[in-house]
Amino acid sequence: MTLVQNRLPRLSGNNVLALFSALVLLSCNAFKVVSNDEPVVVNEKTTEKKEESEKKEADEPVVTEKKELITVDFFGEEFQVEPHKTEFKVALILPFHYDAETARERRTSDYMLAYYQGVKLALNNLDLNGLKMKLFVFDDENNLTELSSILRKSSMKSMDVIIGSVGEKQINMVSEYGIKHDIPVVSPFTTLDSVASPNPKLYCPTPSNADKTEGVISFVNESYPTNSVIVVSDESAYSSAMKESYKQAFEEAKRTAVVYEQPSYNSWGNILSKDEPTVVILLSRNPTTVSTTLSKIYQTKRDVVVIGDYSWSNFQDNDYKFWDKMKVHLVASDFVNDTAASVKNFRTNFRLVNRTDPSVYAYIGYDQFMFMGEFLMAFGEHFPGYILDREFRYLSSNFHYTYSNGLNRNTNVFILKFEDFELKPVE
Repeated sequence: MTLVQNRLPRLSGNNVLALFSALVLLSCNAFKVVSNDEPVVVNEKTTEKKEESEKKEADEPVVTEKKELITVDFFGEEFQVEPHKTEFKVALILPFHYDAETARERRTSDYMLAYYQGVKLALNNLDLNGLKMKLFVFDDENNLTELSSILRKSSMKSMDVIIGSVGEKQINMVSEYGIKHDIPVVSPFTTLDSVASPNPKLYCPTPSNADKTEGVISFVNESYPTNSVIVVSDESAYSSAMKESYKQAFEEAKRTAVVYEQPSYNSWGNILSKDEPTVVILLSRNPTTVSTTLSKIYQTKRDVVVIGDYSWSNFQDNDYKFWDKMKVHLVASDFVNDTAASVKNFRTNFRLVNRTDPSVYAYIGYDQFMFMGEFLMAFGEHFPGYILDREFRYLSSNFHYTYSNGLNRNTNVFILKFEDFELKPVE
């Protein structure tokens, strides 16, 4: 059940198509109840006495507390789960910008609507699997005052999970509220390396810059342990932030890396070694910079592996045959394998319901809510004790949460390579 507090734009399609979509998406379930027949002792309370009173204590009845555990199969692993809630309330707080006025607000509104469209498909699927959820949707207009007003609503205290909002200040505000009322909080888009107040029930599905650099370094250490490493920055805001993250990560990994800031494109012959292979990490999202740099590196005829950002795949007129020769690898926080049957299934049904192709935000919305819904059905309010340090695969996202720096971060990073003219994850 979805309760919308403000009017959302009407989604195209109809209820029949939505139901058909959900039925088709029921190809597999991440969890199922295996057994709940036999009671299991989960806690036995005994009172320890001093040695002289042990005999007296032995004559007294032992107080036991028995609870009937449910055996749950979750992603192929069986868990003994305590009885838990079966009905849930979830708040979704995003900058939908119902009354968007600027181009930026309209663009953000489009992204949030696409995310919500993915959420709706996930909820259809989960509903047919037995999830009983009331979804409350709020528009905070990317405004801290409006967000504060939403959090003051009396109904918010009864939420089982809060999803949102967007922005570091907003997430910190929602996290503080979650700590106060013991409500788990999910930051759907904003990446955080740390928070103002530690919150063991705050979850960030999007890997941070630190997670990406650690993922790259692990990949380089495993696949190219003897290569020299060069980090190249174009000194944009993105590049400068990533450069500092790489410096720190390489120092911690005790791996030598030389950092160059906007080197002359004619100097690559001097920069690259003639005698040993090199890994070049190019920190740029500028198509001209990337294209020119790759061409100059190629002209040196040196043995080079290039690592770049996933945004490169969206450049126009990419020469993937050339990229294959350059051993280009891309770093991504999410990845859609268009050839996978589950992705084809989702895309077909998304088109039926929404009369358009799903964007990356639609995949993210679907994956995040499928994951949340499935672990709520499996573990209820006890889910924080079950999902850490395990990997869960969905359409475009892999979730591998690790608690550090006061929050739970999804540390999964995709390293993609070109093979047979298509991007594939490096296993």
